[in-house]
Amino acid sequence: MKQLFLLLTACLLCACGITPKAEPTPQAIIFETDMGNDIDDAMALDLLFKNMDQGNINLLAVSVHKNNPHSAEYIDIMRHWYGYPTLPIGVNTACVTDMDCVDYCTKVALLKKEDGSPMFKRSENPNYEEAVEMYRRILSEQADGSVVIVTVGFSTTMAQLLQSQPDKYSSLTGEELVAKKVKYFSVMAGEFVQENFREYNVWNDLEASKYFFDHSPRPMVIVPWTLGDQIQYPGKSIAEDFAWSDNPMVEGYKAYLEMPYDRPTWDVISTFYACHPDFEGFTLSGKGEVKVVGEGVTEWRDDENGRYQILIPSEAQRQQILDYFIKTLTTKPKHMQ
Repeated sequence: MKQLFLLLTACLLCACGITPKAEPTPQAIIFETDMGNDIDDAMALDLLFKNMDQGNINLLAVSVHKNNPHSAEYIDIMRHWYGYPTLPIGVNTACVTDMDCVDYCTKVALLKKEDGSPMFKRSENPNYEEAVEMYRRILSEQADGSVVIVTVGFSTTMAQLLQSQPDKYSSLTGEELVAKKVKYFSVMAGEFVQENFREYNVWNDLEASKYFFDHSPRPMVIVPWTLGDQIQYPGKSIAEDFAWSDNPMVEGYKAYLEMPYDRPTWDVISTFYACHPDFEGFTLSGKGEVKVVGEGVTEWRDDENGRYQILIPSEAQRQQILDYFIKTLTTKPKHMQ
């Protein structure tokens, strides 16, 4: 009955010479994360699920490149908890290995109820895909220039994707496939205020970072270290605003560091930009190029034809961004309302 009403309404508008306003297409996003190395990855994924609930985005997949089996399990827990149990998860089995595997993902995955059962639901037989193959499959299915890749960890998988060869999904090389299907990258990496600063996401897989920045065929919008540090999520909110349910993001936050503490929102900002690039709290630099030099220092060069821009919001805009984070993260998922 509702569909018939909508059809009749559309016909009536057309008969009157009025063209119905098309609903905006949700932005297609793939999330690339080192889930477990910092709690802002979990906060960023929360933000993505909330924007899925609101119809702003279509989260196509999550890919993880941290060398910890509990990282994918934690993402699996989150996709169930937020009501998206079939969301594809990609795992990079060729990622860097010098990382501590006892992190908040492990701690949350091992949490138990009083009866000894797991605190959070997860898949009995999770069907994780190999990350690069998943990217190639998904990208090949999307409209040209339609996908935003949010990458908030190391450049490992991005470099491997660009270097990938034609396969059963596409006759294009990885660089050609990205050039055709990706709109832009929203990236948390680098630092351009503090001199000779080796930013964590850059130096942890240095060769991949160099390759990604040198060979990306699509633009990047970059959240540098300083900006994430300037916008800190209040631990007070974690402690007081989530009493309505046990929450894997909140449990991860509590397990990451001793409470209470405020935490920079590096990855959350990159995610937010991909969901709402027209938000009034965002200001972009002019265009330029980025070069990774030495042991992980990022150098910026102004270039009006450059591929990259940096997020540089004012102090007032940074407060607007933080206000959005608190409002959105503390909202119940749609299926719980």
